[in-house]
Amino acid sequence: MSSQSSVELRHYDKQTLRLVDVISGISPNAMRRVFGGWIFFAAVVAVIVIVAPDLSTQFVGLTLFVLIAFTIIMFGQSRISEGWPAIISDDNVIGVVRDPVKREYICVDKSLIVDAIPTLIKPNKKAVEIQLRSEHLTVEDNEVLKQAVWPREGKLVGLAHFKRREDACESVMWCTNKSVSAKS
Repeated sequence: MSSQSSVELRHYDKQTLRLVDVISGISPNAMRRVFGGWIFFAAVVAVIVIVAPDLSTQFVGLTLFVLIAFTIIMFGQSRISEGWPAIISDDNVIGVVRDPVKREYICVDKSLIVDAIPTLIKPNKKAVEIQLRSEHLTVEDNEVLKQAVWPREGKLVGLAHFKRREDACESVMWCTNKSVSAKS
């Protein structure tokens, strides 16, 4: 192994996050569907409130204001173009989200990955446990791993959003094996 750290904390910007492969998380397409559903709901409520008899203009105005405000807030926070990825594959690393708002990921070199197994995070969150080669981890690597949302010794844990845990594990291993075979 090289002296360069095999586990690192990476910050992505909007452009580079669009280029990675999302293994698990909320895709931009799902975000668009949610936002589209909200727009439809807000429009239906607005029409009902506007055409309803005997409602005060103050109530109608307040309702429309709240719907518009929520729509603007949702649009500002929804990250429609990039989604909310939980586990990503980027070139020679697999990354697990540490802080989704900051687009911060704990990334491990694919050569360190031994296996990916389905797991549960108490009380009932479905997750993927990425097992690492402990003998290749340095003290610095372990310090970065301790900064994870769910720190584990020699492991990295990420949520399996809207995807079966088994499928997410297979995707992690497929990306890992694809990278290893490309180096050979």
